[in-house]
Amino acid sequence: MQRDQAHKTNELLERIAIALEKNTANVVYNGELKHTNDIPGFEGTLEELHNLKLHTDEGEQEDDHVHNDYLEEIVKDMNHIQYLNFHHEMAFGFPSSDTAALSQHIYELEYEEVLGAIRQALFIKGDSDYVDAVECSGFDKERKDKLAKDYIEGVLDGFADQKASNNDPYTYDNDLNEYCDGIKNDSDHDIRTTAMYYKDAMASVRHRKLKTKKDCILDYVTNEFGILGARYTDIIKFAYYLGSPNAPKYTSANRGYYSCAFSPRMNGHLIQGGKDQLVKGINNEGDERYYALSYVDQATDYYKRIA
Repeated sequence: MQRDQAHKTNELLERIAIALEKNTANVVYNGELKHTNDIPGFEGTLEELHNLKLHTDEGEQEDDHVHNDYLEEIVKDMNHIQYLNFHHEMAFGFPSSDTAALSQHIYELEYEEVLGAIRQALFIKGDSDYVDAVECSGFDKERKDKLAKDYIEGVLDGFADQKASNNDPYTYDNDLNEYCDGIKNDSDHDIRTTAMYYKDAMASVRHRKLKTKKDCILDYVTNEFGILGARYTDIIKFAYYLGSPNAPKYTSANRGYYSCAFSPRMNGHLIQGGKDQLVKGINNEGDERYYALSYVDQATDYYKRIA
């Protein structure tokens, strides 16, 4: 996800190299400010930088296209009306019937441009998770933009994990059924093990405070994430494995698994009632995260109930 920053860094390095080759730069040499044409050894700097293969457009790894792949998957899943609306909103310079041109255009977009296109696509498709997490947040445009970026990058992380699992023959996933201490031994082994602990805790008389799935989720959010708070995906993923730690591997397709529990429109039980509930707070890094109401005052000066 650092491709955009790497691209900017390499552009800066290239400008420096060009300046050095053209002898238009001043540098400190032996304690004195000198013009580069007075210092030997700068010849060929640009070519050497080029040969380092630092440019983001050269020698890219397949994972660099995860965001482009995800956008293409969303577009492919659109119905005809959604596709036409998306094409209109994005103002592409080619006919809507030219799907080959659209596919090519998707892979020419830079990282930030892809995020914007994914956001528009999710909105047009009416993705309920996205709408609840971002569009119904009640924040101003700047905060919504930040929420949208965080949400989409979370989805892309899950999508990347799914691709890696599908492409890696050495990943112990669903079909191989490799186990460690009775828990399926894939890349989610740690969270599966934690889910098993909470499953056992619910059944134990020693853990009187952990009697329901909600109790476990709130306790997990506090103990696992502390003052940083948890993302929507963090909670959904844990809820997915809680009670079924050896379930098929979680993917981005499972993001809606427990979404009703977060929804004000559906009286979500995680955000209301009982002795505790989830609230949204701004952590010390400026990110909106979920906290247990019983803990949020220890983590942030600002929070709001979800309603």
